Amino acid sequence: MKRLRVRFALKGLAPALLLLAAACAGVGSEEKLSVTTRTEAGTTTAPPAGEVAARKNALVRFVHAVPGLASVDLFAGDRKAFDGAFYKTVTAYAELPSASAVYRLRLAGQEAGEPLAEENESFGTGRHHTVALVPVRASGLLSKGGAAELHFLADEFEAPAAGRAKVRVFNASPDLDEVELYASGRAEPLVRGARFGAATAYAEVEPAAAGLEVRRAGENITTLNVPGQSVEAGGLYTVFITGGTKGAAKLEAFVVEDRLGAAPAR
Repeated sequence: MKRLRVRFALKGLAPALLLLAAACAGVGSEEKLSVTTRTEAGTTTAPPAGEVAARKNALVRFVHAVPGLASVDLFAGDRKAFDGAFYKTVTAYAELPSASAVYRLRLAGQEAGEPLAEENESFGTGRHHTVALVPVRASGLLSKGGAAELHFLADEFEAPAAGRAKVRVFNASPDLDEVELYASGRAEPLVRGARFGAATAYAEVEPAAAGLEVRRAGENITTLNVPGQSVEAGGLYTVFITGGTKGAAKLEAFVVEDRLGAAPAR
């Protein structure tokens, strides 16, 4: 009889345990955690997305990935959202309305000038997004006043499994059709299928400390070395590939590292 009672007690506890497990699974999500971003320029921290969602806003950053193009301003409707961004700038996340708006790119300081690019876009409420400025394929690498495009990325932040990292690639080089990203010294790529003008999905990978290599898809020859770039456990990395193999602008890469963490104390 006692065994039967214990069995029924455990059966009744099962739904509660499932609810508790679901709650714990959500603790690592971007809604409840701040995001710390590290680039060549330094470190910034964005608030938990849940706080931003309560205000019907999104968290948005801007990346200038066009060598040869002068500093630019990005407008959201009539508001200047980001100003004076030069090549390889990765801004901090800014809180912007998630509702649809016209995003216009102009040369820095030319508020009434003709937009270099213009797109209508909306963002997920309480989500993280990256707006990337890339060259138009037909134009090659740009000089001041050349053609450029705005690409809107959803930054789907989910923490990697313990002891692992996540990596994605944004190919902004007009010279490279499709590339793969390798950790130096490893035979298998970290990321496959990085086509021009698009970001791959995040791939969960083992940490790497010996640098990175970019190769054209299906080739064993390294097209670009990124020496000294590590991939550490817990990090979410975006590797931007810019420039080209021809012309004045050299082929290069810069890396953005994001990490989910506890909200900063107030």
